[in-house]
Amino acid sequence: MTHKSLALISDNEAIQSSVARAVDRLDDHSLETLSGTLSSVNGHASQLLCDNDLLVFSLPEELDVDVVSDLRRSAGPGGTILALSDRDITLSEARALNKLGVDEILPFPIAQDELTEQIQRLTLDKSLLPAIYNPQMHRLGHVISVCPARGGIGASTLAINLADQLQGHSGFFRKTTKNKVAVVDLDLQFGTIATALDLQPSSGLMTMAQQGVTPDRTFIQQSMVQHSSGLEVLSAPENFMPLDVLTREQIAALIETLRMEFDYVVVDLPRVLVDWVGAVVNASDRMLMVSDSSVSSVRQACRLIDFFAKERLEPPVEIVFSRERKPTFRSSHHIEAQKALGRDLKFWLPNDERHAKQSLDRGELLSQTAKGCALSKSIRTMGHKIMSETEVGSNDQRNKAA
Repeated sequence: MTHKSLALISDNEAIQSSVARAVDRLDDHSLETLSGTLSSVNGHASQLLCDNDLLVFSLPEELDVDVVSDLRRSAGPGGTILALSDRDITLSEARALNKLGVDEILPFPIAQDELTEQIQRLTLDKSLLPAIYNPQMHRLGHVISVCPARGGIGASTLAINLADQLQGHSGFFRKTTKNKVAVVDLDLQFGTIATALDLQPSSGLMTMAQQGVTPDRTFIQQSMVQHSSGLEVLSAPENFMPLDVLTREQIAALIETLRMEFDYVVVDLPRVLVDWVGAVVNASDRMLMVSDSSVSSVRQACRLIDFFAKERLEPPVEIVFSRERKPTFRSSHHIEAQKALGRDLKFWLPNDERHAKQSLDRGELLSQTAKGCALSKSIRTMGHKIMSETEVGSNDQRNKAA
């Protein structure tokens, strides 16, 4: 077991106590605490970041941004920085800190389980770098969660067909794929991904719940089913399963293990809020909120974003307007929706119910049944855009690095 070390810079006794308790719960972690602020310890913070897997500091009322910038510049890209804020900070402040090099910003107070989970997550990648992959060749896979603002909005259709496009098909018959992609159906009670792909439901998630399994690489290999397209699928179980039988720790381990095995991990979330959803929020590189422009859907989307913001101060939510073509000129209700959501209306999926239903009824992907339809083209464009924005290494690179 690889030892991980943390350094904490804070003059807040509550933060010192909470971080210490979180580290005590992790057998392979140790903590060094320095009372003060980033500014007061001067250059010592850079050495702490270089010497430890994670540097944690508490945000003061007025933060000298030059101190954070100098810290990241002197330590280089290798160190990981976590900021804990016991005051409300604006979205622009959070974004500015991210740009300066702070990897994660969490509100304080924070539940002890959540803080422990975050520390474990933030120290995991660095400890696995030498054994799992060469960072010069590729980084860990990109996690994309798909969140429906309301039922019947087409989130699952988007999840499976976006995952298909993220494989990066090429060649004359488009049989060659560049990326290794996984789809996970976490709608434990009403998940439809197995049916939509004409696959037998997996018992993997049920086994996790019944036996208290913490998923690892072997579990993933035994539980996932490969679709004819090349997608690897972890479906919802066939039998009814209570949503709260899985824990945050299990879901966090599942996502991190998948991240190390695949270039892209697409997670289809249920339209309910349970504790372990927070683990998905924390692990996601981007969250696609599928909505439409109706007032009720926009309100629900806003409520979900507010919930996610309790887990991360700036959840990486991107808006997908389903069943609407992208307008040449946005109407007043689109402008109002964008203002309410606090985000650009980034993706648009046209209403193509006939082809979507045909694909589901046949248990096939849109690329197999109607690759030229408007919906398929829009999802393909979305996939290309996401791939262009994420420099994810190919599966061949992953194998060479391992």
